[in-house]
Amino acid sequence: MVSENEAIKVRIKFKKYGSLMYISHLDLSRTMQRIMVRSGIDIWYSEGFNPQPRIVFACPLPVGVESECELMDIKINTPMECDEIKRRLNDNFPSEMEALDVYFPEAKIKEIAYIDYEIRINSTKISDGICEKLENMFSHDLFVIKKSKGSEKEINIKEYINSFSAKIEQNELVIHTVLCSGGEKNLSPELLVDTIRKNTELLNGSPLEEYYSILRKRILKGNLEIFK
Repeated sequence: MVSENEAIKVRIKFKKYGSLMYISHLDLSRTMQRIMVRSGIDIWYSEGFNPQPRIVFACPLPVGVESECELMDIKINTPMECDEIKRRLNDNFPSEMEALDVYFPEAKIKEIAYIDYEIRINSTKISDGICEKLENMFSHDLFVIKKSKGSEKEINIKEYINSFSAKIEQNELVIHTVLCSGGEKNLSPELLVDTIRKNTELLNGSPLEEYYSILRKRILKGNLEIFK
């Protein structure tokens, strides 16, 4: 086996949707390890008593969120064409997962600054003025409680939102928003949805009549270019 410095770093872009949005990050990591073995990809393992495969995920996806831009870095011992890695992965991925691209990374994961989300809300209480109300609400100071790793702190959610727009499509409220991600400044789309719930009439009724979905669309750098 080659040393870690000699191993070849490869970045895999994949999508995860449907029922797979409910698996945890730990389960996803274990699944990927098994898929690498089944695919015959010579992945690099750490040395020592308990060797671990070199698999790193960019911004692990929260449970219940779908994504069409998941990124995973691996290191391989043996050179292999990117198209061949993609083919092997798709031959072994479950039906609700697909490798979209495989390439040699240009940027480091620490350069991630924002994530672009699409949030769809179905509710019987969607009104003609709700889009303007939400856009105005998130363009002004709004303090909320952000929980993380057993601690809580008050933040101004406006400072964590790069852009926010809303529109109504076929009785469904569609939100496009770019949220801070990376470093110490992170905002979960779930906290954004919870803020909407607490400050409007939306999503406060029966879950059979009111529900929402979250889709991760793009991972971005600080200049809002696509992270690669």
